Amino acid sequence: MEFVKYKIEAENLNGSHGRYIQPPQVAYFVTTIDKFGNMNTTPVTMGTQIGHRFFSFTFSNLFIDEWDQEKYPFQDGIKQGYCNLLEVPECVVSYYGYPLIRESWIAAMPIPKGISEIDVMGLTPLPSDIVKPCGIAECPVNLEMKILHTNKLGKKWVNYICEVVQVTVHKDLDDKNKHGPLAGYGISLIDPLLEMEINRGGTPQANSIRLVYGRLDFSKIERCPEDVGCRDYWVGSFKQWINDEQSRDKLTQDEAKRAVELENLWAANRDPAENKEVKEELTVLLKKAVSNNKNT
Repeated sequence: MEFVKYKIEAENLNGSHGRYIQPPQVAYFVTTIDKFGNMNTTPVTMGTQIGHRFFSFTFSNLFIDEWDQEKYPFQDGIKQGYCNLLEVPECVVSYYGYPLIRESWIAAMPIPKGISEIDVMGLTPLPSDIVKPCGIAECPVNLEMKILHTNKLGKKWVNYICEVVQVTVHKDLDDKNKHGPLAGYGISLIDPLLEMEINRGGTPQANSIRLVYGRLDFSKIERCPEDVGCRDYWVGSFKQWINDEQSRDKLTQDEAKRAVELENLWAANRDPAENKEVKEELTVLLKKAVSNNKNT
């Protein structure tokens, strides 16, 4: 196989190889509010939920330390949301799907600070119950969030870690997510948009610089196979997994017992030089456990 390598340096951070580091991500609006009560809404794709028991969310945005519309009318790096979060550290993330694709482009325009993008898009403010910024009624999912930590990343970016304090969902989406063949698919059910790249169309009729979105195709969704893994749990314990692979006749009883012994020996010393033989023997057994071949 041939390989291409990219050394990550300041001068090549924005190359096409960036999509290997940041895969296309689901798009959403972030709405913030300033100390006067003015709303700002911007489309964002750099972020995701983190944590499990304690629901937290992280996203990144461009920053500038003070707003000056005359000095920085359209300059890269001017993000009104950053300025608002300095004053009111709360926001609402609103997931949008394909039906709002035009509105997402409108929200990205250089709308003056203090003018509500929600109004310009012709959408409906959705009052929040816990935080000060509003959500967007037409968006199927709205997450009310409070900023926990703010961290500047380099000279242009700021990262936020937030606590999700309330989720508001369209009832029809909630019903689909609870019942029927697509139960549990969540955001996937809204025909989400995934940011792919920003480029020119390549034709005289479509040569302006535009954001390119991708979409999901439900006809190509596949469930993980049933012939590997714990029978009753995701993911389960190591011993449970090995026992279930033995029940499929992929491992003999002696091999399953040995795999558990080896896991304990490896856990006691994970140095690949000092414990090389244990690591190699355990790896061989695990490769056999996930294979499609049964013992004969």
